[in-house]
Amino acid sequence: MYCSILDPKRQSNKTHLVKLISLIPLPYYLGWLLFSFTFLLISSLILLLFEKTYRYMDAFLIISIIIALEGMIISWTHNKIESLEDILISIVDLPKADIIETCRKQEADIFNDRGMILFAIIFILFVHIAGIDYHAVSFESSMSLFIFKLGYYLAVYLEGTGLYILIMTALTVHKIGTLPLCIDALYSDFHVIGTLYSKFTICAASVYVVWGFFHIIVPPQFSSLQMIFWFLSFALLLFAYFILPQYSIHMMMISTKKEKIELFSSQLRAAMDGSFKVPTDENVSHLKDIFLVQDKLNQMCEWPFGTYELLYVTLIIIIPLIIVLLEIALGIIS
Repeated sequence: MYCSILDPKRQSNKTHLVKLISLIPLPYYLGWLLFSFTFLLISSLILLLFEKTYRYMDAFLIISIIIALEGMIISWTHNKIESLEDILISIVDLPKADIIETCRKQEADIFNDRGMILFAIIFILFVHIAGIDYHAVSFESSMSLFIFKLGYYLAVYLEGTGLYILIMTALTVHKIGTLPLCIDALYSDFHVIGTLYSKFTICAASVYVVWGFFHIIVPPQFSSLQMIFWFLSFALLLFAYFILPQYSIHMMMISTKKEKIELFSSQLRAAMDGSFKVPTDENVSHLKDIFLVQDKLNQMCEWPFGTYELLYVTLIIIIPLIIVLLEIALGIIS
């Protein structure tokens, strides 16, 4: 996506991160890649000039990956949230203009620039006060330490903005559930929303796992219960982020399915009465068609996710546990 082709009505929703990366004349995703690669290149030059060694280069590499990953995911999320507008038009029983206005308001709430900045700053302060930002790394030069801290806090800042977006997108699904839904809404539309939020969860989990590798290689690693608790708490957060929005969509599907069943029940009774009173081939065929439709309706899944999504969530929980247990085991061996 290029900045120049954004919807003019959405220009006000451009966040400070979008404005920053727009300074690079590339699509947003490539812009974040170039930005993170530049940071890695500068870091390697500083290590070579001031440290005369590439010690901790792996830490700088992972920080660069985290910056690129978080930046690209935030840009991708903004793009996908915009696509919700077309979905809601097909499932919400409101005038199109009202739905568009609601979508724009929700989008503005999710990517509220002041909210993102304030939340990210509070998140950094919490990380510092809790001692999570303590790293037992030793550099010969203050310049090397500065570039390490700069990259780390930038990554934490992006994590904070991403966490803000994570929370706000979950609230968005709840708000959608409060809107009047069309009885004839297709279940595929509900599944599209569920799949979209599954992808959000997977993206957040990928960043989370990379952070796990960072803590594995950078001292003091997982040497305290505080660090282990901090890391694993995000697994629970991601699990909650997956379940709560999906449960809201589940309730929307149940409500729509119930209304459809009631509607078809009345049509079924009318068709049965018609076939008994006038048992023509046409009336009997119509009755059979209604039975088939009702049977398919009864068999419709009431959850917006399937086996693959459940597998993803399982991996979200298992992979961090493996990382922590592996780190503890390596620490005992050494």
